[in-house]
Amino acid sequence: MTKKPLLVLLVLPFSLFLISHTVPFFYGLSLSFFSSTGHFVGLRNYLALFKDQAFWNALQFTLTYAGVVAVVMTILGLLLGIFINSLERGQNFVKSILLIPWAISLTAWGLLLQIALSQQFGVVNYFLLQAGIIRERLSWLGNPSLARVSVILARVYKDVWFSALLFLTARQNIPPELYEESTLSGAGPWQNFRYITVPLLRPAILYIGIILFIFALQDFDLIYALTGGGPGFATEVVSLNIYRHGVRYGNYEYGIATSVLWSLIILGFTGVVFSPLQRRVIE
Repeated sequence: MTKKPLLVLLVLPFSLFLISHTVPFFYGLSLSFFSSTGHFVGLRNYLALFKDQAFWNALQFTLTYAGVVAVVMTILGLLLGIFINSLERGQNFVKSILLIPWAISLTAWGLLLQIALSQQFGVVNYFLLQAGIIRERLSWLGNPSLARVSVILARVYKDVWFSALLFLTARQNIPPELYEESTLSGAGPWQNFRYITVPLLRPAILYIGIILFIFALQDFDLIYALTGGGPGFATEVVSLNIYRHGVRYGNYEYGIATSVLWSLIILGFTGVVFSPLQRRVIE
């Protein structure tokens, strides 16, 4: 195949992708300058958004939630992936088992955990009481601090197995000869992990962490099903804030303004933070 047809095959899907994303964005951007009655209001929606403390609280929790989820899932996934790789038997069985929790929808998982974390009937309080860890039943979803911890742990517990499979694949691509030579030189498991595994998995750690962070920024289903953004607005993320204004309250133009600002924040954050990290890994 010549270069020109190949170039067309590459440019065509990219052009479709670009058009399908930019056209709705700019259409929504134009709608954000109007009121719900169709009158042009300029930047009024954006000025109101900058004064909306609920939005900034949601933004702060979203970044905290995504950052903690990405870091914890990256570290635990790395350790789990290395542990599974060390198994001499049953690796395929373990990998098939790990796909089960990842296949469960976030909505179903949130509803299941809503029952499990119930203050009166939840199994979490029951086992903690039986183990003597707590003395009275905790309101996991009614206390703002506990609710934030609950949604983070719920997300990590469900999908850490996915990151473990990614790290397992990356670990199995490291040539075993490196570990054989290291062992012959007298290095132990910790030295192999520190000087071979981690340096060679650094690109995978970066990219998997970025993927997990981006996925966590988009979370809506789990938090909506588990807490609905409550108690109050303690666990409300930006996607829930957009839904609350644009869908539940019917303030579509304000919700679109929130969506546009959130898209610009993510675009700027990605460009400023992740591009230098990518260059460092390549170098």
